[in-house]
Amino acid sequence: MAKKLSQQASERVVAAFNRADEIGGELRDFIQDKMATDPRYIRARKAMAKLLGKEFESKGELAVKAKQAEAKRAAVAAPTPAVKPKDSGAFGDPAIKAQIFGKKSCPWSGRAITLLERHKLDYDWVDLEEPEHEAKLVRLINETKQQTVPFVYLRGQFVGGFNALAEIERLGQLEYAMMTPAEREAVPAHARFEIVSRPNTDEIVPADAVRPE
Repeated sequence: MAKKLSQQASERVVAAFNRADEIGGELRDFIQDKMATDPRYIRARKAMAKLLGKEFESKGELAVKAKQAEAKRAAVAAPTPAVKPKDSGAFGDPAIKAQIFGKKSCPWSGRAITLLERHKLDYDWVDLEEPEHEAKLVRLINETKQQTVPFVYLRGQFVGGFNALAEIERLGQLEYAMMTPAEREAVPAHARFEIVSRPNTDEIVPADAVRPE
């Protein structure tokens, strides 16, 4: 019986010590948190640090700084939206190997397409007979001084119609004409060509004549 009472007393003492330790820990945490956020304490710490030639930043200031740093890192990591250049109104895109502005009803437009496909070359096709592209016809005539379709662009440079494209192929210049400026720079000087525009101004050429209204 005495042993049992002694054991119970020991357990109560241990529990009391544990509770006192918990209360002490909670009190310590409360005091530390209060000191870390109390403006008077923060001012005192800053003044003391300044006297020692140091800096003191409160818990709140450190949290704000960390948040600002995180926002800055997120802004740097976020992809920058691509700014689309304003449309100058000119035709011909250097990023595209070949562009053909023509008409489905025009056999010479079809021949230009066939020539490029025969060489397995990528190209963009714009049908000037489609309502959304009809307005481009007058602009193309004014820009190129050519009166017939198709209008062929190689790497953004207007070269002429089908006859001009066929001539470039005949001279073995088609692959060179498809190169970017950087790729052309890598070509030996003796193997370079000057791609000359040859607008089709001959009214006798068997192509669909188109005139501005």
